[in-house]
Amino acid sequence: ALAGRRGTPRLLPALSARAARDRRAAALLRDVQLLAPARPSRIEDVAGPVGGGLDLALSDHEGGVFLCGWLRDPLGLVAGLALRGPGASHAVPLSALHRVARPDIAERFAQAPLGAAGPRAGFVAHLPGIDPAGTAQWRLALRFAGEGEAVLTAPPGLLPAATARDLVLRAVHPSAAAAELLDAVIMPPAAALHRAARRDAASGGPEVADFGAPPAQPRASLIVPLYRNLRFLRFQLAAFARDAECRRAELIYVLDSPEQRAEVEHLLRGMAVMLGIGVRLVVMPRNSGYASACNAGAAVAGAPALLFLNSDVLPAAPGWLGRMLARLARDRRLVAVGPRLLFEDGSIQHAGLLFRRGADGVWLNDHYCKGYPRRHPAARQARRVPAVTGAALLVHRTAFEQVDGFCTDYILGDFEDSDLCLKLREAGGEIAYEPAAELFHFERQSIALHDGHARTLAGTVNRRLHHGRWDGAIATLMARFPEA
Repeated sequence: ALAGRRGTPRLLPALSARAARDRRAAALLRDVQLLAPARPSRIEDVAGPVGGGLDLALSDHEGGVFLCGWLRDPLGLVAGLALRGPGASHAVPLSALHRVARPDIAERFAQAPLGAAGPRAGFVAHLPGIDPAGTAQWRLALRFAGEGEAVLTAPPGLLPAATARDLVLRAVHPSAAAAELLDAVIMPPAAALHRAARRDAASGGPEVADFGAPPAQPRASLIVPLYRNLRFLRFQLAAFARDAECRRAELIYVLDSPEQRAEVEHLLRGMAVMLGIGVRLVVMPRNSGYASACNAGAAVAGAPALLFLNSDVLPAAPGWLGRMLARLARDRRLVAVGPRLLFEDGSIQHAGLLFRRGADGVWLNDHYCKGYPRRHPAARQARRVPAVTGAALLVHRTAFEQVDGFCTDYILGDFEDSDLCLKLREAGGEIAYEPAAELFHFERQSIALHDGHARTLAGTVNRRLHHGRWDGAIATLMARFPEA
């Protein structure tokens, strides 16, 4: 009965009246909206005096609503807005809409007889605290200066948290993301939805499968997150198998794309038999991002040293792990060590991580000697550095646990590694670069496949989150490294 449309208009007001005091009525109201939603509506007449569309009206899962749409009003007829749901109406000041570029709308109305839409026809807005019940579908009423109004209907917006988060991060092109818009409109709902997505992911914990015989008393646990891209896996395992130090290490792969479980288990089972090595597979219940995957791997690791390694990193030659472990053991103040990483053409990708301010004053991560020749003199010097990349990061297990591992507030990937290094430093540790350990890094091969990160504001949001937490600490730290 809920899926039919005939009785829905009469049912909604009755349910709305009871929803505030009756949980069952509130749940039924949500179900009616989801199972028999109103058709999305726009005003798209090129010859008309007003045009508009409400593309998204998303619950942020913490009582707020994120809006994304467009509005064309060349004659200034719209005097106010109201966001309406069953039994609810909220006035929305025009000033609450942050106007953004919408090239598609500008092109569509470029020749409109009453005036074009203008370059900033789009809008986004975040309205916190207006929707504690989680309304499934909203309408935006355009109130005219005289009497009358027009109504825009959004698609249903009560979506899974991770899906809604990714839509928020794609709502504005990165080139249009000014600081005020990011801080007021994008980051609050993205953070709320990311928290909700983490809560969803925490239900049901990871599962563990073992292939082959594990090493006895390993000195290091190698923890490799996997997400979709498996094309380096065979080569990485083969490189580990021909390195005596790696054969004595615990090998842990963490699968963050659980839909690939059967394929990965089949591959690891065969490789473990063929190479005579032991491999542990940790399968996340759902995609949770780099930090959560690394923390899950560390939780089942048994060695006193943890080596976090990207799935697109391949050793240049055997012996690299032993050299990193030796460096960590030589200096009692060291808690973490990173190797020299090379691009595919042999030039340097990483010889230690440093921080510098961008043109906007916000700190960003950079690498020493990036793009320089492999044998560049500065890249051949072992030294302490501000931080090292998480693409290949060796850390004392006790130090990692002391700072509660990787922070999971960052969305999917970016800045978790430098955040960890800064937490380790805050706890009193030092960090070093070891050039005698050398690996190739085929950079960003996995994260580029994630719709929630590629071509979205995720990296920009993470950078601002990182800056807000560590601005003062980074400024003090970089004063110690003037050569950067």
